[in-house]
Amino acid sequence: MTKKTTLEQIAREANVSLSTVDRVVNNRGGVLPAREQRVLEVAHRLRLDRLSFRKPLRTIRIAFAMASPENPFYVGLRSAVVQETDALSYLNIRSFILDFERTTPEGIIARLRGLEKEYDAVVATCYSTPSINAALRQISGKVPLIAFINDLPDSGRLAYFGPDHERSGRVAGELMGRFLGGEGGGVLLIQGFRSMLNQSMRERGFRAVMSERFPQCTVLASGESEDAPERPGQIVLEEFRRHPSMRGIYNMSSGSRSVAAARQRLGDSGSMVYITHELTASRRALLRAGLVDAVIDHNNNVAARSLLNFLAAHFGRMLPQAPEPFTPFQIYLRENC
Repeated sequence: MTKKTTLEQIAREANVSLSTVDRVVNNRGGVLPAREQRVLEVAHRLRLDRLSFRKPLRTIRIAFAMASPENPFYVGLRSAVVQETDALSYLNIRSFILDFERTTPEGIIARLRGLEKEYDAVVATCYSTPSINAALRQISGKVPLIAFINDLPDSGRLAYFGPDHERSGRVAGELMGRFLGGEGGGVLLIQGFRSMLNQSMRERGFRAVMSERFPQCTVLASGESEDAPERPGQIVLEEFRRHPSMRGIYNMSSGSRSVAAARQRLGDSGSMVYITHELTASRRALLRAGLVDAVIDHNNNVAARSLLNFLAAHFGRMLPQAPEPFTPFQIYLRENC
């Protein structure tokens, strides 16, 4: 394919003149920003040599504020953000991942403070309190604020990207009810932070399915781990002493290794059903060992891609695209993990 044919193809698909494509490619100026971005987007989509086309001059800087990678879930989340940002490098968009040194309200607010002065957009993955919402509204009043994985409806956020957590909770309830069968039994719920909307929505979905379809199953107790890795196992041991007939555990957050250790300490040989979320390397190993029965895993790459495409369109770097309504998920058992 010759250069002339290539330019003509770009012009045709971008619905602009050949001279407009020539001005964009050769950085001659005089092209409206939206039209320029359309030309660059078509050139990328046609898989042409990116180095033949200039990037937009100004870098769009996006801050992703989230918990540290000490929680394995955030290792995968960070990887998804990096991969999907790299895919948009031709648009001159950069993502900066900022850790919350402490996940207390004070620690989260300290990390959020002033981000609107340094970045073009802020993406927050955190729980909600009145003081955190006030800090987030300070940001959303200046730059686009996006809620990621956990929705923050009182923050002034522009959009939310992540799972439909109530639906995920309903799926967990369906699995639990079917695993426990006609005999049913009592189930322990473990949340990370009750103040995270995703946790309460999962619990609501889980309880709804129990009530609708599995009346032989009951929720015995609900504990909060505050994402401390050893706390879920401690909760299991504490609640088992109170409810020795407990037959199921639904953990909505981290700490699966401590839950597995607690089950082993109790001498559980498989009679207790354990369901959780997100297929980390550790949970894959626990699935294979029979210490986790099912994992509901959300595709965070899809969520990150939809989010970044949304912001790219917001800043005029690409044409608006229809985002995934919610993050798709897959159920993993021992045989397909």
